[in-house]
Amino acid sequence: MSNIDETTYHPFKIIDGRDSQWSDVRLSFDDWGWFQDTYKTDTINDYYMNGYGIQGLVLASRVAAGLAAYPDGLDPNSEGDTCYLIFQDHASAIETAQLAKEMISNRASIEKMINIAREHDLEE
Repeated sequence: MSNIDETTYHPFKIIDGRDSQWSDVRLSFDDWGWFQDTYKTDTINDYYMNGYGIQGLVLASRVAAGLAAYPDGLDPNSEGDTCYLIFQDHASAIETAQLAKEMISNRASIEKMINIAREHDLEE
């Protein structure tokens, strides 16, 4: 795939594969070193930060912004060590990336999203 943006939404990455055979845009997080350096833990409020956990927080960020947690064309494909969301719609991917960056950059925001994730059954 081409067009990997590792800076605009850091620590998330956007992989623009609209010109690939998959014709999608992927949002990814796997920078556990950054998370550990920033928050000195892998658990906040008994919420475990792994690929599925971060995915729940990203989806909660969408809910907090008044959006559907799962927009049309979203394929959540996270694993234990990577949050990986595949979008068919470029604008939805970029909107979600911005929300994700804002969420993960502030512990109070993470804590708020943990509550929303739990309220909306998004915690994996």
